[in-house]
Amino acid sequence: MQLRVKLFATLSSLAPVQGLPGTPFPLEMPEGSRLEDLVRMLRLPDDQVKITFVNGIIQSLDWSLADGDEVGIFPPIGGGSDMDEITIDTWLYGPLARFGGDPDQACFANPQMRLPAGSTIRSLLAALKMPTEERGITFINGDLSAMPGLQPDLDHELHDRDRVAFFHLRSMWPFQYRHGVAMTDEMSGAMQESKDAGLHHTYTE
Repeated sequence: MQLRVKLFATLSSLAPVQGLPGTPFPLEMPEGSRLEDLVRMLRLPDDQVKITFVNGIIQSLDWSLADGDEVGIFPPIGGGSDMDEITIDTWLYGPLARFGGDPDQACFANPQMRLPAGSTIRSLLAALKMPTEERGITFINGDLSAMPGLQPDLDHELHDRDRVAFFHLRSMWPFQYRHGVAMTDEMSGAMQESKDAGLHHTYTE
């Protein structure tokens, strides 16, 4: 099975692919592997593995892994200003509210999602157990980051206290507004590369 692994802080020097702390790298492991097997495969010192996340949720070392999981591993953090967790002010509107923890909620939900530092929109969706295909217009700190059929924000790195709002596919948003809205860098680039500047999302066949 294929995993996506991130090593943070001092553990990043032990990653098979060097880069900044939290740089993801792919790793192939046998089916049925646990987090402890992953730690052994990477030859991480036992006393340096403090917190392990799977898809944005803290799990113990006996947790069984599955194909496609994203794993984050943190060492003990001491003394400094390093932050091993971030909180995302998450807003879910319309039918997406059910992913906030109450399956009967149909209006909105505002879960405060705790994720490992360096997490992305992809990590947040995984923690919510919300398929990206179910979301429509998305805002990060008031900037448009995605819309139906155009989701360049999956690898957008989140920071502590970021505000992310997910709207359902049926949420209406006049296309005229898109021309003046603030966008994330990823969304702005994707719109420029789109042949019709994203306007095809306005119409139906």
